[in-house]
Amino acid sequence: MMKIFRHKAYFIGIHVLLFISLFVTLYAYSPSIRVKVKGIIDPPDNVSTIAHRGASGYAPENTMPAFELALEMKSDYIELDIHLTKDHIPVVIHDETVNRTTNGKGYVRNMTLAQIRRLDAGSWFNEAYPMFAREKYAATPIPTLDEVFDTFGKNIGYILEIKDSTNETNIESLLNEYIMKYELENVVSIHSFSRASLRKFHTINPEIPLYQLVWNDYSEVRVSASFLKDVKSYAVGISPNFHGITSAYVAQLKRAGLKVMPYTVNYQLNMNKAYLWGVDGVYTNFPDRFLEVIETNRKNAKW
Repeated sequence: MMKIFRHKAYFIGIHVLLFISLFVTLYAYSPSIRVKVKGIIDPPDNVSTIAHRGASGYAPENTMPAFELALEMKSDYIELDIHLTKDHIPVVIHDETVNRTTNGKGYVRNMTLAQIRRLDAGSWFNEAYPMFAREKYAATPIPTLDEVFDTFGKNIGYILEIKDSTNETNIESLLNEYIMKYELENVVSIHSFSRASLRKFHTINPEIPLYQLVWNDYSEVRVSASFLKDVKSYAVGISPNFHGITSAYVAQLKRAGLKVMPYTVNYQLNMNKAYLWGVDGVYTNFPDRFLEVIETNRKNAKW
């Protein structure tokens, strides 16, 4: 009987050692495993919830109702897109035309602010998303950057996207003037797909955090050292499309000293994955969903 017991204990012991050895090997060579383990024992303290075009899953994108809802949901930042009107006023709209999100047609740059303000930027949402439709969304105007800054002040963070940068518009200098006018330099960040625009803004005001937007056609495992060195010369982080990254990609950028904030993550399964990868923030149309994911992970980490 004693021999059987010793044999069983030996058998179990060998398998436990094999399991530990396998786990250590996986931990050493798999960024994905390392990130997940870190997420369990040391969850991120400062992961940001970024309301993409406001809480745009529940209200018309880039409108005051969407930004108000984002604040109500306790988002850390609202992300908003900036174009200039014909009379050089920064307005908040994603597309270069008003066709998709208003009842009008035409390029923003060819319209005056007076023409822009007459458009209905909310009724399309009620028609497209009846489950979230509200009467107050109808006839919602396109807001100006002035209006957004004046309304919310320092009560929330802002991430402004520069959509169209040319020497003629000089949008970088203009945005910096608005930021300084409202004394929001501590709560505003800038991002753009244009490296030239971000570099230009960095020379104007090197104190404002900048993020390089990138689009990957497939899931990137790593990026070149030269690219990381270049980005670090003007930006504090990279904002990639979520479906174009992996845990290894996130780990590499973090080791390089860059922040990682993927967009646009709307399903909680993907939000949870991004959180466990150790990202610094997530852009989402549904900020309340990501806040639930953060809370759940932090509770689970206390077992």
